[in-house]
Amino acid sequence: MLPSDDQDDERDLLNYSFASEIVELVVFSIDEAFLQTLREAVGTARRIWHVPSADKVCDLLLAGQVGILVLDVQALAEDVGVFVGQLKRQFPDLVLVVAGNRETENLLANLISAGTVYRFIHKPMSPGRAKLFADAAVRKYLEQRKRAPAAPLKASAGAGADNNRLLWRITAAALLVLAGVAAAVLYHRTPLPDLPARAPAPDNSVPESSLPARAEAALAANRLTAPSDDNALDLYQQALARNPADAAARAGLAEVQERLWTKAENALLEERLDEAAAAIDTARKAGVDSGRIALLTARLTKSRDRLRGAARPRPPDDTRPESGADAGRHTELMLLGLAETRIKEGDLIDSDNDSARFYVREVLRMDPAGNAVQAARQSLAAALLAGARADLERHDFEHAARLLDAADGIGSAANVESGRQLLAAARRQAEVDSWDQLLKTGRDRLQQDRLVEPATDSAEYYLMTLRGMNPGYAGLASALQDLGQRLVANARHTLDLKQYDAAHNWLAEAAAVGYSSAEAGAVSRELEAAVNQQKFLTNIVDANDLQLVKTVKPVYPVRALAKQTEGWVELDFTVTESGEVRDIAVHAANPPGVFDSAAVNALAQWRYKPVLKDAKPTAQRSRIRIRFTLAAPPASGGRA
Repeated sequence: MLPSDDQDDERDLLNYSFASEIVELVVFSIDEAFLQTLREAVGTARRIWHVPSADKVCDLLLAGQVGILVLDVQALAEDVGVFVGQLKRQFPDLVLVVAGNRETENLLANLISAGTVYRFIHKPMSPGRAKLFADAAVRKYLEQRKRAPAAPLKASAGAGADNNRLLWRITAAALLVLAGVAAAVLYHRTPLPDLPARAPAPDNSVPESSLPARAEAALAANRLTAPSDDNALDLYQQALARNPADAAARAGLAEVQERLWTKAENALLEERLDEAAAAIDTARKAGVDSGRIALLTARLTKSRDRLRGAARPRPPDDTRPESGADAGRHTELMLLGLAETRIKEGDLIDSDNDSARFYVREVLRMDPAGNAVQAARQSLAAALLAGARADLERHDFEHAARLLDAADGIGSAANVESGRQLLAAARRQAEVDSWDQLLKTGRDRLQQDRLVEPATDSAEYYLMTLRGMNPGYAGLASALQDLGQRLVANARHTLDLKQYDAAHNWLAEAAAVGYSSAEAGAVSRELEAAVNQQKFLTNIVDANDLQLVKTVKPVYPVRALAKQTEGWVELDFTVTESGEVRDIAVHAANPPGVFDSAAVNALAQWRYKPVLKDAKPTAQRSRIRIRFTLAAPPASGGRA
């Protein structure tokens, strides 16, 4: 039945006794789909009064029969901020829920943060979400009734009420007719209500360094927990630390906590679950009552389960209004049920706010001596210790350690210590097993001649890893000795092949594993000599840069002379410390093989002044080109 659809029903509503235990909601909307969703959500548990105009809203509120208004912004012909401001000034205890889009929410952001608008609903919405919002509004309304049971929601009494009713009717009619004009006038003449801070904004005369003034300013600006150096929570806490008897600071801190709680509940009702989880954590750290935090956490868990379609057993419905010990008992039972479910599922500690440990800790804070709570504690302790033993069998030592740490303070100290001893023994045995495996694999790679390659699957890799873990492990020294011998043998082989870089690398690998022997030293010396000789042979100077002491003319080959052949031979040679010519080698010739012997025989008889380095004679490699021509007798010469 919709009382606003019929005048007789409306009169019945106005005569309805406020003492009734049925909580009623007024819905101001012209959206039938929205209205139908609310009806489905509420069912018969609440009475909904649908009104399509502002004047009927005023009649119901002035009659004092209802304390909850669901305001659909779509039904308003004027500025929503102005309308809300008028309502809350006339009816400060009204529980106001506004429905609209994201843009409207942004316009009302300050009023929502301050609690002037209790909740904001995004349209469209599901019946499930609508029920959550409606139940939250009812809880708020009932809390207000408990605090002031003899103060029904009325603006005034007697003739004053009639005057207010008349004023509201005239105002609403004018707003509906004039729409935009009236809204503009009201917007400029009627300021939006300030955030309902418990203390006034700071006076400009108060020094900026005053903690109370700064805290009040932060609260008025809704800077609850940020920025880090200027937020209401920290400032009020600092004020209380300085003066625990500061009543204004206690009241301010309570207001901060209430707003944080409201923010968390709003996010939860809107199913912004990640945001809700973060807000719940912030509220917990701010000191919000643990029972209220536990209740929100349980609802968050239910919402997550519902969204992911999990088949977890659902905790009992926690949205019905309860009071005092009943509400606390209901929350405790719900948390115990969740703890039991998570234990059965094996989710003991891994989910920060949805694990067995989390729920058991919450009930321990609420009722540490309760029999059911202690039973849950023992059940969790047994599960943690059993889980740790299972982890030990799987060699998952890190998780086993986490379970044992979680059991500390929940299970018996003796059982936890026994578990830690088992963990230590398992870790030691695992180390020994790993050492055995490293040694075995290293020896296998030696037999396969995989000495240093691949880098992470070679004899060197496994044996050196073992040495880093346990340098004195039995059998390691002999295995490294075998590896070193093989490395030096490879160095000898590559030296014989004049692969000097490769020989150097093999010797370096042998040194890296700590191997030394006479053979290794001999190969190292021979390699050094070979490299020096190679450098000497490649350090060639032009013969024209040397001082020639004696020359011998080469004999022109008879066959070349007969054929009238000319040419040249380029020779590399060593000038010894005494100036003699040694180690002659043909570098190039044209034509090849014709003048080679004649050039070599002549050069072998030449003499040079010894080359001095650091004032001492030293051997020097040089190069010369000897030409053979028919135009004149053969003669010696420098490079072409």
